[in-house]
Amino acid sequence: MNEQLRGQVRQRAHDRCEYCGMPQHALPYLVLHVDHIIAKQHVDEASDDLESLAWACSECNSFKGTDIAAHPPGSDEIVPLFNPRTVAWKDHFFWEGAVLRGKTPIGFATIELLRTNQRERVDHRQLLMQLGLWT
Repeated sequence: MNEQLRGQVRQRAHDRCEYCGMPQHALPYLVLHVDHIIAKQHVDEASDDLESLAWACSECNSFKGTDIAAHPPGSDEIVPLFNPRTVAWKDHFFWEGAVLRGKTPIGFATIELLRTNQRERVDHRQLLMQLGLWT
C-alpha cells in the first residue's frame, strides 16, 4: 500500500481509530494501522481502494483480525461487524463516560469482539478524558 493511500485513510478518519475513537496523538508510541474492513481472504477481488479501508488502532486491528462477523453477547445470532464505510458510527454506538456502549446487535458484537471495554482500555480513555486529550 502506498503512502498516499495510507494518508487518505488517516485523513478521512481525522487521525482516530474508526472503531473505538482512539486519537493518534494519544498513542505516540504506537502507529495506527490501515485495516481491510473485509479481509482480503474473504473476497475474490480484494482491493486496496479507499472504500475498503479503515484507520484502526493496534488493539482494534489486532482483536478484529480477519473477522467479518461475531455474536452479540448472550445471543446465538451472527451479525456483521461494524463497517465504517457503510453505516454511521453513531447509529451503533454511544459513549457512557469512557465506556463504549452498543445500540444495536452490530454495536454489541463489535464492542465484544474488539474488546473495546477491557479495563486497561477504559482506564486509558478515562485518563485521556481527564487530561483533556480525548478530543
